[in-house]
Amino acid sequence: MRKLFTLLSLLVIASMALAACGGATQATDAPAATGGDATQAPAADGGEAVAMGSSDPTTFVAADAEIGIDTFDPALAYDTASGEVIQNVMESLVFYDGEATDKFVPMLAESWETSADGTVWTFKIRSGVTFHEGGELTPSDVAYSFQRGLLQGGTSSPQWMYYEAFFGVGTDDISLLVDPEGNLYDDRETLAAADPAVLVAACEQVKSAVVADDAAGTVTFTLAQPWGPFLATIAQTWGSVMDEQWVVENGGWDGSCDTWQNFYGMASADDPFSTIINGTGPFKLDHFTPGEELVMVRNDSYWREPAKLERVVFKAVPEWGTRFAMMQAGDADVATVPTANRSQMDELVGERCEFDLEANAYKACEVVDDTLPLRVRIGRPAISQDVIIGNWNIANPEDGGNPFIGSGVLDGNGIPADFFSDVHIRKGFAYAFDWETFISDVYNGEAVQSTQLTLPGMPGYFNDTPHYTTDLEMSAAEFKLADLDKDGIPAGEDPEGDVWTTGFRVQMAYNQGNPTRQTTAEILAGNLSTVNELFSVETLGLPWPTYLRSQRARLLPLMTAGWLEDIHDPHNWFQPYTTGTYGGRQALPDDVKDQFRVILERGVAEVDPAARAEIYKEANQLYYDLAVGVPMVLPTSHGFTQRWVEGLLTNPIFPGVYYYTISKQ
Repeated sequence: MRKLFTLLSLLVIASMALAACGGATQATDAPAATGGDATQAPAADGGEAVAMGSSDPTTFVAADAEIGIDTFDPALAYDTASGEVIQNVMESLVFYDGEATDKFVPMLAESWETSADGTVWTFKIRSGVTFHEGGELTPSDVAYSFQRGLLQGGTSSPQWMYYEAFFGVGTDDISLLVDPEGNLYDDRETLAAADPAVLVAACEQVKSAVVADDAAGTVTFTLAQPWGPFLATIAQTWGSVMDEQWVVENGGWDGSCDTWQNFYGMASADDPFSTIINGTGPFKLDHFTPGEELVMVRNDSYWREPAKLERVVFKAVPEWGTRFAMMQAGDADVATVPTANRSQMDELVGERCEFDLEANAYKACEVVDDTLPLRVRIGRPAISQDVIIGNWNIANPEDGGNPFIGSGVLDGNGIPADFFSDVHIRKGFAYAFDWETFISDVYNGEAVQSTQLTLPGMPGYFNDTPHYTTDLEMSAAEFKLADLDKDGIPAGEDPEGDVWTTGFRVQMAYNQGNPTRQTTAEILAGNLSTVNELFSVETLGLPWPTYLRSQRARLLPLMTAGWLEDIHDPHNWFQPYTTGTYGGRQALPDDVKDQFRVILERGVAEVDPAARAEIYKEANQLYYDLAVGVPMVLPTSHGFTQRWVEGLLTNPIFPGVYYYTISKQ
């Protein structure tokens, strides 16, 4: 996922999207906020009592290291900082059910139904809802919002998640409806010069897929095939509904199929909706002063019961010492905490909430010292991970070669381009990684080994999924089974020499300034040299643009590939790592991609969660058997809030906090 983060956003996703200890609050239920004077907690062991109530229970203050908003346009926003604001100011047809990542409740839709074959979804739109600027929500607004997003497209936006559902597997941008060869990606000028009839036809295809009936109060979506994660996709911020009239009045698309191309591939700097926002949600944007603060205020005309909080204030506080002082004094409800400073905050913890990996839920919170003001939530796995992948057909240009693979042949001073196409080579590398050392050195013990691409809580996640472990003897055994010279004799038995007796030298690059990926490479290099002193992995830090460019050109023989999920669904993991982004960058052959594609098409078309789970179990097994990649770790949460904060939802898929459910004592 191409997401940008503020530090507070990372804290929120991994640690802070929490429920009060009594359990999760449903998205449709706002807990009552307590007012009045601050209460005193009883002193423990004769200690001095501490005030456990906020001096201002109507205002939530987040002290962030920085406030980095990219855009308020839900069709374009693909960063967590922007998404957090959009999630609280705008609304989608459906929303996540409390802390669940795979269950949904009505929001702007009162109800929905699907056709027997799962390709047609009809939503009954809620009446009596008004936008902040006064417009009344209509089904036409809903249809327009989706049509606008699909036509605006662009590879820097989240719109790619819709195209396969609407226009067929393999389609990831509206420009492909104009030029199926993919020559128009992100090129508005060239796209606009295409045959006008083709442009109109593409627009009409979009409009026929999303149709409003204002008289019936419905919007109907017609998909190219059944799509299991459809609700999960439209529940996110890119499914937010805009007021069509307001959009047009403020310089947006006018709804005509003659003009849509002028808005294609919008960049945030050119988007008229990057700085203004008008939704139906429980909060309104009061003001945003870049580099200083962002303030949301309660929408007193909200269609549900108004929020208990009156204001949410994000303050830019770059200095950690100042943020720490704000938490000590109770002037902030949450603050960005650098990893190195967690121990300072731990000394202020009076309540501890630990995550149960088996149950995939937090245990009941335990008061450990009633004289201390903070609550810590600890142990929840993140929704992002890195995967070690090898390039099965490394590019080796004739006009300069590839410095990452040395000599380019199996002579002990390099590797051939198809080095990683041998499954035993891939398995040898997999068994050589040391997860225990990695977790200890990089995460100070606050991570768990990831055993599969799927994550806890989604269809296809199984605790007993086969996975690789650190085993240098097995690593050696796999290398001895390799046959890089393709003479039919395993390397360990080949009298003419092969990888086991010849050795290899290869470079593993990482992006400079990323110590996690640097350590990954160093651990792998050290263990492989232990397996065989002739095995040499050289670590190399590259500037980010060079690192990314080398990935895309398929020059990197070995790398760590990171992903942050867009939706909590196995398709959002298997697609990029097999048939999509990273499958392409590691040059997976067509026959391997086809094996995964068959499984994934079945999985995404199945709507029953139990049936989907069994399908993705097949994908897990295939990914393991072929050693396509080696999932690394899931970092676990370690986040702090004031103990007077109640009603936080424990949903890690949120791009930040959903403030409607929050109250303060």
